[in-house]
Amino acid sequence: MDIKTRVLNYYKNNQFIQKYIKGIDQVANEVVLEYNGQKKNVSVDKLESITSEMNLIDLFNPAPTVNPQSAPTPQVNASIPVVNAEIVPENREQVLLTEKEDLSKETLNDIKILNELKNKEGLNNLIKKFAVNPSTGLIDITEAIKKVTRNTMDEVEKAIRNGYEFDTDLTKYDIDGKYNGTPINGSSSEDEKIVKSFNNVKLYLDASKMYSDQANYTDGQVSTLMKTYIDKIKEELHGSVSVPVNTPVQPENNPKPNVFKDESTGGVSSSAGFADIFVLTVIVLVYAVIIINLVMKLK
Repeated sequence: MDIKTRVLNYYKNNQFIQKYIKGIDQVANEVVLEYNGQKKNVSVDKLESITSEMNLIDLFNPAPTVNPQSAPTPQVNASIPVVNAEIVPENREQVLLTEKEDLSKETLNDIKILNELKNKEGLNNLIKKFAVNPSTGLIDITEAIKKVTRNTMDEVEKAIRNGYEFDTDLTKYDIDGKYNGTPINGSSSEDEKIVKSFNNVKLYLDASKMYSDQANYTDGQVSTLMKTYIDKIKEELHGSVSVPVNTPVQPENNPKPNVFKDESTGGVSSSAGFADIFVLTVIVLVYAVIIINLVMKLK
């Protein structure tokens, strides 16, 4: 049985581990675990030996060993019974009491793991919960990408407006991209938050490679989508930043007279009509003078 099948079977059968698996190291063929901010690569054999959350904690915080030769012999009163108790690190009880996440709830981290395992059946089971083509009843990866993109844009815009960091912990996001964590303060710039948020969308763009009959985004298309994504968020946050260019008006070679329409006079305005009448009158008078001179000469 290959590593991906073994990891997938373990992943399905051990819900407690799902929020701690962060990915697959393809080079070393190891599973990447994260606990309390620490990351550790483990083999599949080691992973399968972890049967409880307590085992996982021991893996990251092993209990200190005591050399029996150097340890002092305790003075025990024979009349008082001795109870053997397991040595528990001080922070273990606190961790178990504070981590109350619903482990049965699927998150974007599940999408990431299933992508790495190339498990289309597992992705189908998750995507069908929010993106199904109503006409065919089949998984609609394009619709899934649209919904996750919109939800992620809403989340990063909310973080920017309220001065919060954009949380990169995939276990804090529903499979449709909605954030369920507690907002955290941060000093990242607006651009950094937007770029980090696109990684959530990219999970589904990567998943589209398993749905090539519907959509298969190349690296070039992903880059184009990322630019469009960034521009759209900035537009929604700040409005359109494009400034119209004022193109100079070229003069016409044969400018036409400026004639203003006047509905009350049937077409030509009174000012334009007066000028035309004045010119016609002068022409008529000139011709009248010429005709009178000719008549006088004939007499």
